[in-house]
Amino acid sequence: MRNKSRIFRALLALAALARAPDAAAQGGAAGAVHGVVTSSAGAQPVAGVSVRLLELGRSELSHEDGSFHFERIAAGTYRVVATRAGFAPAERTVVVAAGAPTAVGITLTPSVVAIPGLVVTGTGRARSVDEIYRPASVLEETELMRRLGGSVAATLANEPGISQRYNGPAAAQPVIRGLGGDRVLVLEDGQRTGDISSTSGDHAVTVEALTAERIEVLRGPAGLLYGSNALGGVINVVREEVPRTIPEGFSGVATAQAETVNRGATVGGSLLGAVGSVALRGELSGRTADDTRTPLGALPETQVRGYNASAGASWIGGNGFIGAAVRDYALDYGVPGAFNGALIPGAHEEGVTIDLRRSVVRADGAWFAPVGPFGTIEWDAQYVRFEQDEIERSGSVGTSFGQLTASSNLMAHHRHQAGEILTEGTVGVWGLWQDHRVAGSAGSAPAQQRSLAAFAFEELGWESFRLQVGGRFDWTGIEPLNPSSPVLGELRERSFSAFSGSIASLYEPMNGVVLGASLSRAFRTPSIPELFSGGPHLADYSFNIGNPELDPEYGLGADLFARLRLPRVSAEGAVYRNAIENYIYYARTGQLDPRLNRFPVYQARGDEAVLYGAEAQLEWELLDRVVLETGGSYVHGNRSGADEPLTGIPAGHGSVGLRYDPGRYYVSLAWEGTARQDRIGEFETVTPGHSLWDAGVGLRWSVRGNPHTLILQAQNLTDAAWYDHLSRIKEVAPQPGRNVQLVYRASF
Repeated sequence: MRNKSRIFRALLALAALARAPDAAAQGGAAGAVHGVVTSSAGAQPVAGVSVRLLELGRSELSHEDGSFHFERIAAGTYRVVATRAGFAPAERTVVVAAGAPTAVGITLTPSVVAIPGLVVTGTGRARSVDEIYRPASVLEETELMRRLGGSVAATLANEPGISQRYNGPAAAQPVIRGLGGDRVLVLEDGQRTGDISSTSGDHAVTVEALTAERIEVLRGPAGLLYGSNALGGVINVVREEVPRTIPEGFSGVATAQAETVNRGATVGGSLLGAVGSVALRGELSGRTADDTRTPLGALPETQVRGYNASAGASWIGGNGFIGAAVRDYALDYGVPGAFNGALIPGAHEEGVTIDLRRSVVRADGAWFAPVGPFGTIEWDAQYVRFEQDEIERSGSVGTSFGQLTASSNLMAHHRHQAGEILTEGTVGVWGLWQDHRVAGSAGSAPAQQRSLAAFAFEELGWESFRLQVGGRFDWTGIEPLNPSSPVLGELRERSFSAFSGSIASLYEPMNGVVLGASLSRAFRTPSIPELFSGGPHLADYSFNIGNPELDPEYGLGADLFARLRLPRVSAEGAVYRNAIENYIYYARTGQLDPRLNRFPVYQARGDEAVLYGAEAQLEWELLDRVVLETGGSYVHGNRSGADEPLTGIPAGHGSVGLRYDPGRYYVSLAWEGTARQDRIGEFETVTPGHSLWDAGVGLRWSVRGNPHTLILQAQNLTDAAWYDHLSRIKEVAPQPGRNVQLVYRASF
């Protein structure tokens, strides 16, 4: 009750700040931006374009006549960015004066090459991809629909440097550059999910990809804004559930997906409207799927059932906004135990069912007028209640998890005068409190965690060269709630503190070409299970033993990358090296658990590790409307202390495809392949390589200016039996077979 009271008082304080005198209250009317989006091909108006005021984070869709309007805008200079599938992004700078609307015209150039739009993850503000200081990917609009899978991990699995750790369609976690689990941070609208997906291979990432506006990925150490858990990278699912824009009327998006590999169906949508100065947003989705079919038969206990709902509201003024949202996410899914009579090593013969629920309350606010040296102040807070039961075939609950998470973030941005070497910067503070509970036959242990951090970064710019330098200090305390463990003995509170920092640069030798380099020192505190586990983890088929004396991981990561954005070409490539001191991993001891003599025993250890590799992606309009799409990635991981391969390193992967895209429709054919993985860690087995064929066709049309998209695609056309090295079930079962998928999305 005390925490809720503090949150309520903070909301009132920010509301008072947002209602402080804006342009209208200072004796002059607020300004506005009115514009029209047209196509360079015939000067026809373009509807359904996402138009965004970068400095305010406000967005609007253009109407049937190409028009868009932003009302109640404080006087100042703003950048307006317009993006839509089938066109190259366009940017304009406008100067808004009080009392009258400012007119702006934006012309979009048609492009069959997908050019990434804006990124908000890890940047302090919305930027174009080419302004990001580390390798990045963005999935949005048609590209997001083409990649859409049953989970966030499946949706991103073919992006450069990204793979998934598979334990059934729901229990899948993303892996970036060979790092997964607690080293990859998954966010929803910039906030941690508060679930336990990073702690074990049977836990689901509780974020619905179907209703996302876009998914952003930063590859490599990204701890400057996010601290611990970002050694491998950051994934941010963006939907803006706390609205920042007052729309002129009600608008929305509806999406439906159906697929044959599991007789699955998912439907969802969102609605945005306004009453006066209050913007309202609602979202609802549902998902159902039966057991997944493989080329060798159905994989039992892989069913999925779930729903996702949210509602948000914001008061929006000329100089700021304040809002809140609630979300309820529930999922019931199976974790397989056997296939065609063969038992998955260590598994329950009849599998395990997991029933989870995540409830979220969050608040966001921002002030876009000067406060001392700062031009923008942003604040957010979140409270998450997470519950999960692991149910055995008998119907009894083997393990129950409960986790409460509260966090808050405050950032202040400043920009310097034009022409100065110092251009802009951000300072901020962040805090987190987490209560992790567990009951039943579990390898995890109950504990509380408290974290505090302060960070700052500054950007410098010359004509064609930009530099970013930053630093962060984190403190974390982890207190076990049980004084002792039957396996580990007496337990004590641990505290960790660390400095991290980065220096990164961008160089633009010519228009459309960007070269970048970064050097980052990041860290990760040991997780609660890594410290205090001492028992079986039923759904993960293991007996886990922690190490209360573990030290934090420290990673030194270096990236060299290049981006190419030309009228007919879009490409990005990177090489990297990530050296991790005290790399924590669960090593299989070769023993079985002492109680049932059934589960293999794993113990947490620390060692030195080095990972290096390369990744690239290219889209090239070879002929008129014919696009070549190709990409690939490779990562090499070694425990340098023992000169042995790391476990869980994905095999080299590549793809090549052709897409014919005259605008209103497209057809595509693609091949993807993975090399044999014979660089294996202890207790791993060699995984053969594989080749898969995919094909697709898509239609685009407009009804009264509202875009509609329909995509029909087939994955694994030949129904090949293939195995993924990161699959938890690969010893007995292949990956999914042929899948025909239909996706429909309508904006209105």
